[in-house]
Amino acid sequence: MHICQIANFYTPTSGGLRTAVDQLAGQYAARGHRCSLIVPDAEDSVDEVAGRTIVRIRAPKVPGMGGYRMIVRRKAVRDALDRLAPDVIELSDKATLVGPAADRRADGARVVLISHERLDAIIGRATRMPNAVAPAVRRYDARLLRRVDAVVCASDFAASEFDGLAGPPIGRIALGVDLERFRPVESDDALRPRARLVSAVRLSPEKSPSLLVETARYLVAAGLDFEWDVYGDGPLRAELTAHAEGLPIRFLGHLADRAALAAAMATADVGIAPGRYETFGLAALEFLAAGTPVVVPEHGALAEIVPPDAGRRCPPDAAGFGRGVLELLAIDRVEVRRAARRHAEAHGWEATAERLLALYEPAAA
Repeated sequence: MHICQIANFYTPTSGGLRTAVDQLAGQYAARGHRCSLIVPDAEDSVDEVAGRTIVRIRAPKVPGMGGYRMIVRRKAVRDALDRLAPDVIELSDKATLVGPAADRRADGARVVLISHERLDAIIGRATRMPNAVAPAVRRYDARLLRRVDAVVCASDFAASEFDGLAGPPIGRIALGVDLERFRPVESDDALRPRARLVSAVRLSPEKSPSLLVETARYLVAAGLDFEWDVYGDGPLRAELTAHAEGLPIRFLGHLADRAALAAAMATADVGIAPGRYETFGLAALEFLAAGTPVVVPEHGALAEIVPPDAGRRCPPDAAGFGRGVLELLAIDRVEVRRAARRHAEAHGWEATAERLLALYEPAAA
């Protein structure tokens, strides 16, 4: 079976979306399937990398998105899909790539939408008029469902975007985590002079990174001696750095070395994931795999994947997150770390790929 993955916002500094796309491609290839990828870039190119055809299409940067690009040349996508002739199109986009993907259905391709974001939440936040834009988003989602053969959501929160809309089945398939790379390490927490906090998050408005600075200020007022490293980049980095002046929190930018990121997560006392609108929250699961308890918002997908014995689900404000951090620092470190790892072990990428391939099989029949 030939599976073509297509996505916007796929860059060297992308977070969960790029990780998911690449991890799944590796799983598909290991099972003997052909894989290809269509993504935006600064210039057009076609490469073969480890047996995977990668088509990069020249696309402009989206203003205010910290370097992310969006393909606007839909004919170029259609031409690439015509040349590749995939059996399945794994669509990780709800914007400009929907039309070219849907066109291939007439030639027998099965189009499966992987819903990586909640349009209603993102657009509502961006416009600051969630109630006013909700009807338009519902109409767009209804049209979107008519153009795909199946939809996959990684959480109930993600799936609820489509509640009440007619269309194909909405599958709930949790994403995975690299259990070999993200794993606990031996460390003597008792010898640390201060608590170590870590976050890995894109610094853009929909990820709520300002909550990190607010929480740091709360913890300082509470008398906690700590250091907090934040990995990730985005359009708010300079603003957040300025607001954090004088606080023990550092915005270190994107860390391309995944092994180094895994080590940073594993040596943290507590991880903090602030995103209220995450549809899965891969970073939170990576913390758990590394044996590190994590503080997350009390509503949304993050609350679905972080169990109470391996983290805290808190009101998304400085006091709520601050209390969550203090509670996790006060409980038995050995037990909470074991619980975190135990929960993550049910989320390997192998299981995710197997469930997706079962959904794709009709295209290969």
